[in-house]
Amino acid sequence: MPRLLSILAAIAVLAGCEAVSGFNTYKQWEVASTDPDLGLVQLSYSYGRFESPQVDERAGTGIARERCANWGYRDAVRKSEIRQCAAGNDQNCSKWVVTREYQCLKEPPK
Repeated sequence: MPRLLSILAAIAVLAGCEAVSGFNTYKQWEVASTDPDLGLVQLSYSYGRFESPQVDERAGTGIARERCANWGYRDAVRKSEIRQCAAGNDQNCSKWVVTREYQCLKEPPK
C-alpha cells in the first residue's frame, strides 16, 4: 500500500509539472496579409498561455515562396518576426499571435 501511494504521488507531481510547463502543440502558418506591389507576405499563428508552439519553418518559407512566385518574383526571404499579445497584456497574456514577414526577391538569392 505505501508503494502504491508513492507511485500515485509521483504521477501527480509529474502531471502538475506538465501543466505548469505547458504542452507542445503543432501550429500551421496562415497567410495574414499580402502586398504584391511591395512583394510582402505576412504569415501568422496563434497560441495560448500554456502552449509551447512548434512550427515548421520550411513550411512557412515554402508558403511565402509560392505566393511570391505566383506574383512573378523569384524567391522570398524572411524579413522580420513579431509576437504580440492578443488577449490580456504582456505580463498576463492568454493568447499570443506571432507574425512573420517575408520579402519577395526579384533577383536570385546570393
